[in-house]
Amino acid sequence: MASFLTAARIQTSISALGQSRAKAALMDFLIVKRTLAIAGASHVAITQNQQPYLQATKELAGIKLDETIFIGEEKQIFNVFVSQDSTGGFRRGKYISNGTGSTIGGNPWQAVVELTSDEPRKAGLRVGHEEHLEALLLKAANGSRPNLGETAIWNYRKVDVAPIIGGATTPMERIQALQHQFIADYNLNPAEIAALFDQELGQIADEDLQQEPAVPEAYLAGLSPIVAAPYAATMPTGALCSLDLVAALAAKPFVILSGASGTGKSRATLRLAEQIQVHYDAQVTGQIFQLVPIGPDWTSPKKLLGFRTPFGQQRTRADGSETNESYEITETVRIILRACHPNSTSIPHFLVFDEMNLSHVERYFAPFLSLMEASSILDDAENAPIIDKHSLAVISELLELEDASTAEAESAKLLVTNDQPLKLPPNLFYVGTVNIDETTYMFSPKVLDRAHVLEVKALSPSEYINGMATDAQIDLTHADQLLREAIDEREDGDLRSASPVDLLNLLAANHGVPQTDLDAAKDFTLRVLDGCFKLLKPVGFEFGYRVLKEVHAYMHVWTKSRLAIGDTPAAAMETWIDGLDRALFQKVLPKIHGNRSALGDSLKALHAFLGGNHADSEAAAKYSLGSETATRIEPADALHIPAGKEFARCRQKLQDMHARLLSRNYVSFVR
Repeated sequence: MASFLTAARIQTSISALGQSRAKAALMDFLIVKRTLAIAGASHVAITQNQQPYLQATKELAGIKLDETIFIGEEKQIFNVFVSQDSTGGFRRGKYISNGTGSTIGGNPWQAVVELTSDEPRKAGLRVGHEEHLEALLLKAANGSRPNLGETAIWNYRKVDVAPIIGGATTPMERIQALQHQFIADYNLNPAEIAALFDQELGQIADEDLQQEPAVPEAYLAGLSPIVAAPYAATMPTGALCSLDLVAALAAKPFVILSGASGTGKSRATLRLAEQIQVHYDAQVTGQIFQLVPIGPDWTSPKKLLGFRTPFGQQRTRADGSETNESYEITETVRIILRACHPNSTSIPHFLVFDEMNLSHVERYFAPFLSLMEASSILDDAENAPIIDKHSLAVISELLELEDASTAEAESAKLLVTNDQPLKLPPNLFYVGTVNIDETTYMFSPKVLDRAHVLEVKALSPSEYINGMATDAQIDLTHADQLLREAIDEREDGDLRSASPVDLLNLLAANHGVPQTDLDAAKDFTLRVLDGCFKLLKPVGFEFGYRVLKEVHAYMHVWTKSRLAIGDTPAAAMETWIDGLDRALFQKVLPKIHGNRSALGDSLKALHAFLGGNHADSEAAAKYSLGSETATRIEPADALHIPAGKEFARCRQKLQDMHARLLSRNYVSFVR
């Protein structure tokens, strides 16, 4: 009699694997392993016209029971190693043509996979690849590895398992038999299993089996995530760094630091980068951060990204030909290449732009602005490169002549060998410092909208001398953890298509935050954003979906940071207003600027609203522009702010800005 796994048992496996440390790329590795096993060869082509690859993909990832996959159709592929609260795990049928084959050609895979020069290229596993699997395929986040038995249950979800578990008499023996079959079918060796999987045995009980295969709609629709156990309180150890800077970088990789000259803006970032450099010193070759002084004459990206020139010094190429073609290789290009090195793809790297607004940012930084935004939107990795293949080939030749042993030379060579352009890697973070005076330029809304803006205040002389820190601090170990989790999320695209609400739901699903507390916080956040939008729209500073999503993303990271430094989930939620205060300060206020006739009393009204007032309060949350009808917060829309909680940063900034507006007749966030 046939035996198939029930939808409920498959659903349990999906939930467990989706909440494990597995990256989405684990599916690609298993597809390669299964393809090799089916073909019975050491190297195979991973292309859509190769039957072993198609069969492996259908077995592990295909949704339909008949195993058909139509190229381009929606929801033909399901990646069980993706959290169901973010992308949902579904992929289009086009994954067959641009999925695994494209993924394993990237630099992070070069220590694991070797590619032949055949047409089509064939892929095999390098000797010693096992030692690189954990860093490549498991997230840095705390939590469990994917369970081997649960992975086997997913793999055999459409298969009659009676021949596999027929001789087993207990629930544990059944899953053990299924696990052994999975190891054999995928030809997994002990080192691979030890690197990637938790081998604790689960169960396949009598009620987990039925005579007909479960339909995919029964186990893929309405998936409910497992609520993780609360974080254990941990004591900080080691060096300390700025919590605000780390949280902002983890929420989005582009941060602008504003403040008076000499307040330590560059130093704050360099201190963090230097500490992480020491932490990873044994694993990296070369510096993981680069300070780039911006010149007042920068009018194009050439100063950052260099340029190809036909007038270089004559050299002999590997094929014996002579050429004068050359490339002006900048330090920015070098660190991008170092960040792309297979040994460094999970390690944070930093580009620090000193006095970023000495020139028009929109001119020299345009490629970075576009590509950072594209990578946060596109569902695949086909976004435009930062440097094209031909230019990269010239760079590789020059770096090889300069010193072939450097990380940037090795990285460039691997990219050229695999016919890849240079793209912005997910482990590269960008920090710009800003001084505002008569020699600098204002940022446009396009730039401010794509960054978190932090303000670095000057310390008093005694605070400088005594080394006092005025902002919150986080232990380096926890800072590194948050940044690495952010890298994993960007690499996998976990949060790319998630709605703002889904981002916050992850806190309950993955981190034990009470759902009732989270629901209340979500409602409060929307009331705050709605009120800010209403008051800022008449003066031209309403904000779009990007700000909405990035405020929610910041709150996701903020809560994780509180958990990381030892808060319980309930205690972390008590700091919600403090985090939201920072999010509004960094994402909503920076674009506000104008003269008194344009702004009126809008700043004063916003200050009142964030204090819990409405239009009829003594400090009124309302204003008028000329003869227009007053913009007002109705009593029903006023915020209910708990005693002792307040939007201290935003309200102080708004008060200062309103005072400057009255005295100077003009104000901006940074001036």
